[in-house]
Amino acid sequence: MTTDTEFVDHYETLEASCNASFETIESVFRFLAKRYHPDCSETGDKQRFSKIVEAYETLRDPERRAAYDKNFEAEKAERSAIVREAGHAASDTADRHHILTLFYAQRRRDMKKPGIGISTLEHMLDIDPEVVGFHIWYFKERGWITREESGVLSITADGVDKIESTVEKQESASLIRIAEAKSQT
Repeated sequence: MTTDTEFVDHYETLEASCNASFETIESVFRFLAKRYHPDCSETGDKQRFSKIVEAYETLRDPERRAAYDKNFEAEKAERSAIVREAGHAASDTADRHHILTLFYAQRRRDMKKPGIGISTLEHMLDIDPEVVGFHIWYFKERGWITREESGVLSITADGVDKIESTVEKQESASLIRIAEAKSQT
């Protein structure tokens, strides 16, 4: 859900379920309002109290709650999508290696035209353009790619070092596995 303001989870603020009845919402509100009221010397918190009042005002009115619940469901769906995408870190690592290897191969193949345009890269790969954008951002932040005067992207010396160190690690791991296999026979 893309909005100009950050979504505020009123249920979280009131420490209540989104299925809570009005009576439960009111009971929780009274408990929290008493605890965080600014006049309470031990636990008073003006900012938290304001958030609690705002949440209660929204959730106690049936029409406002219904409108809020629509946004709440959309936000919940967005959070679920983020959780699903969080499991892609391993495939992202492989994709990043593959993309950086393409930049490496292009520079090695033609030093006069060492770059690849983003749209060309997107056509070469079966990866969502937003994910490609994420990887490009990462490469730039690490200093592994740069933008050429022509606008295309190309691998830097640090990017070449990254590819070569990855290959060296893979070769070392392969040699260790071979040695271990031989010692077991």
